Amino acid sequence: MESDPAPTAVAVLDADIVEPAEIVVAPTAFDIGPDSAPEPLPNVEALWRSPTELVIAENVRKTFDLDAHPDVRDSIKEFGVSIPILAERQPDGSLHVTEGQLRALIAADVGTKKVPVWVTDADPTIPENERRISRTLMQMNVNDRRVPMVEADRADGIALMLDLGASVTRVAKGLQRKRSEVKHNAAIAASPTARGLVDSSSYSLDQLAVIAEYETLGDTEAVEYLVQVPRSSFSYRAKQIAADRRETRTRLEASLLYAALGFGVLTAEPDTSSTEPQILPAELLETVDSRPVTEDLIAAYAHRWLVYVDVEENGQLLDTLTGELVDPDHVDWDTQDNTASQPARGRRHADSVEYRDRWIPLYFLAADHLAESGLRMRTFSQNNAAAGSERAEQLHAEAAKAAADRDAARLERRRVRELNKRGLAAKERREEFLGRLLSRRTPPPQAGQFVAESLAWESDLLGSFHAPKTALNLLGVSGFTTELVASIQSATASRSWVIVLGMVLGAFESRAGKDSWRYNDRGLQRYLRFLATVGEQLEFELVDVEQAAAGLIDFHDIDIDADVNLDAAAPAAAA
Repeated sequence: MESDPAPTAVAVLDADIVEPAEIVVAPTAFDIGPDSAPEPLPNVEALWRSPTELVIAENVRKTFDLDAHPDVRDSIKEFGVSIPILAERQPDGSLHVTEGQLRALIAADVGTKKVPVWVTDADPTIPENERRISRTLMQMNVNDRRVPMVEADRADGIALMLDLGASVTRVAKGLQRKRSEVKHNAAIAASPTARGLVDSSSYSLDQLAVIAEYETLGDTEAVEYLVQVPRSSFSYRAKQIAADRRETRTRLEASLLYAALGFGVLTAEPDTSSTEPQILPAELLETVDSRPVTEDLIAAYAHRWLVYVDVEENGQLLDTLTGELVDPDHVDWDTQDNTASQPARGRRHADSVEYRDRWIPLYFLAADHLAESGLRMRTFSQNNAAAGSERAEQLHAEAAKAAADRDAARLERRRVRELNKRGLAAKERREEFLGRLLSRRTPPPQAGQFVAESLAWESDLLGSFHAPKTALNLLGVSGFTTELVASIQSATASRSWVIVLGMVLGAFESRAGKDSWRYNDRGLQRYLRFLATVGEQLEFELVDVEQAAAGLIDFHDIDIDADVNLDAAAPAAAA
């Protein structure tokens, strides 16, 4: 049974009682001069009509594809037509659409029952040519003079709806957008910096959401840095900052125990390269009876000492369930990634353990607390000779060398830690780029030569460890090889070559670690140089650690202070 017809609203305007000041735009105002009296307004009706009843009149817009506007289609299907369609009633009573043909056609296509129509009567006194000219002028002005909403206002509107209680799902469906876009817009609206940049087209929505997140957290340093980096390297720099923040949080968590015991906590490893450093490492000190400074002695007077916890990457092997320490010699490493295999007698399965970072305390004593501590500098404890003697000079030289060695070791630890963090950030960004590259329908022109050379140099490349799994992830295939084969069988010839490229890239990426910058892997070098070539048109370029892994630069030449580096701050003690 059909539902009752929608109510028809009829508005008949009497031109005799309409004040000229109320006229906004008259339909035939194109030829009205500044001193001309306004022409009388036509009678109009506001109606609800089925879109199938409407006749599409002559329209200047002739080139269009209804399927090319899925957002408009989804909006009309969800909410109907909100902006009235303009139509002229012809002498035979038919309604000819003069503006809004796409809305009318889409509404009919998606099955909208009724649409709002603003109807005027065709004036038979106007010549046909003049009527067509006026209609064309109106249509072109309506299409060309639309004022789009700025993205900042769009973000504000989304945030307002969420604040009023609308769910993310409802807003996403109502605006024909992804849930992630709705969340990002809400975050951007709450960030003055991100909101101010949203209409500049300098950053993507995802990138602005990252800026907004840091501004919401009050991390002005991250915000100031990110708004200065180019779009092409934004992802890498953002991941670099995120890695620094994670390490800082983890270091502070590891330091809480020492703070509770009374130690002062250092947020950065101090420079002890001077022969007379202001902060003395415990290994340079000894008791008055020449005994080394032990952890027990340090803990007994914790209030005098400062501690800096340093990370040893993969420094401990733990049981994945209990967290207990495990001796690597008690693990059958041949069972790794093979759940069906049985470990050798007296050993355990490799998948039951995992390496994790270990936090090691480094103890320091402020030089001005040395006298009251009852300790002394170990280097000069044997020096009873007069100043300037040969023995004193020798001890000074030894002290200087020891200080230089300490500083070199400190800088080397910091270099490895920093470059590994960059390597991890680069890998995450690279995998994002590979996902974009492998979503294409056709391979890049350089792909054929690269694949052929790679397989010629390494015939067993595709069977290497973790290669198939990495390739599946990069190609966006969930499951196992059977799912990949199914996607190949339904793919075009060009897409099949993209899949072949993905299998080769997956093999190389599976062996590219965060520390690849320190090794000379010819295959990885060829792989990274290929990515640099195809990335020129896709906003991708190799960063410093990738350039080192590609053999383009020496990793010793990388300035670890040139980019964002949160560990380079001066050491600060917390009570």
